[in-house]
Amino acid sequence: MTTPAEYREFAIDCMRLADGAEDAGLRDIMMGLARVWFTTAVAVDQHVTLAGDEPERLIELRRVLD
Repeated sequence: MTTPAEYREFAIDCMRLADGAEDAGLRDIMMGLARVWFTTAVAVDQHVTLAGDEPERLIELRRVLD
């Protein structure tokens, strides 16, 4: 199961690749992917908090996001 911390690491990896890219188009794509990973991390964090004692909801959310 992927955790919010892992999603943030994916985002950081994308930002590193963007930083090293010579092509502007590739930089834009990688930064876009980084935003998606960060947004996903935030969404999972929020849903984990909102789910509280509802493990079924958390399992379903993680299934959809993975």
